[in-house]
Amino acid sequence: MTSRSLILRKIILAGSLMLTLLPGCTMVDQNITLRYVQLDRAFGRQSAQIFVSHVDPVGSARNSRGEWIIGSLNNVHGVHQANLVSDRSLGEWISDALILELKHAGYTASQAPTLPAGAANGILISGIRSYLDADKGLVSVEVRHELKFNVDLFRNGVKAKSFTVASRDNQKLALDASRKEKEQIMLQSLQDAMLRIMPEVITLTGTK
Repeated sequence: MTSRSLILRKIILAGSLMLTLLPGCTMVDQNITLRYVQLDRAFGRQSAQIFVSHVDPVGSARNSRGEWIIGSLNNVHGVHQANLVSDRSLGEWISDALILELKHAGYTASQAPTLPAGAANGILISGIRSYLDADKGLVSVEVRHELKFNVDLFRNGVKAKSFTVASRDNQKLALDASRKEKEQIMLQSLQDAMLRIMPEVITLTGTK
């Protein structure tokens, strides 16, 4: 073997080793539990009946295991390496959280595929946009999250009010950050959204 061939072989081996050491090369899908914890906030005692419905985002994707894809795990160059997935849809997550808060405030709240025609009170969640991106760097992970959706409030089957709720967060976590830290970021965004929604619902439908 010539010295030139030997040098070339060493360069190839070194390059291969570097590629195996690059952050994110061995990433696998990470399961995120879309959970919700009730707010430590009193909204008075209400008694009305209210229905909640949601429309999942157009183009919502699932993997081969049927899990919802809710975000992306990227390497140091921002190149997608794996997915953040959940066994619940974003629409379920948001509407279930809202129902929990409504029940805590005294409402008789229930989920409906579509709002019943002429229902005294109804809430429609639509236009859901949410992403959770984790960019893995050399010493930390940058996690970016956005949650945005539309809320339509109905009285006696007629739309009475519409507004948009939005929350953003950007954090740098340790390189070995757990999935629970990512779940906490999403939880905080949804709690912020509930703080915006509940007063609007009570103003329109509730007992002052």
